[in-house]
Amino acid sequence: MNRLRQAATAAALTVPLLLATGCGIATSGVVESGRAGTVKLATAPDPGLLYFLAPDGSLVPVPVSDRMQRPDVGFTIGVLLEGPSAAVREAGLTTEVPAPEAKSPDPKSEDSRANAWRPVRVADDGTTVRVVLPLPVAPLSGPARRQLACTALAAVLVRPAPQILLIGSDGKEEPATCEIRPPGE
Repeated sequence: MNRLRQAATAAALTVPLLLATGCGIATSGVVESGRAGTVKLATAPDPGLLYFLAPDGSLVPVPVSDRMQRPDVGFTIGVLLEGPSAAVREAGLTTEVPAPEAKSPDPKSEDSRANAWRPVRVADDGTTVRVVLPLPVAPLSGPARRQLACTALAAVLVRPAPQILLIGSDGKEEPATCEIRPPGE
């Protein structure tokens, strides 16, 4: 038993010593071998994002559940104007964007079909997104403006991010910025 204890002690001292010395491979510098490999991922189509308010006032992106591959800006703003779904409300998210007055356009009218849920136009120069709303812009709260700006920016494919200009049904124009956290935090 004494020999067994001596062998165990010798092994216990030798193993850490061997680990500390490594395997004898000398260190070397970085070896350049060309560009890094790329991988194409099979991802779902971009659903578009709506931004709703969390209880702390920050904005939370919520995917638009629609079959369209990438909804345009007009569609996403239109869905945001409809308000949060039951599932979004159950998650504790709200909106400060008021619902527009329900107007029932004449479906036979050429104007109503051409402008149905198309509240957004992009400026010719690609630097400004003009969000034409079916409600006045002046009474919109700061969080409502942030919701509209972030939702519009999420649907725009222009980079760098363009300026957002909200245009109300009263004709007034107000700039808006996308800030996830409330100003001052």
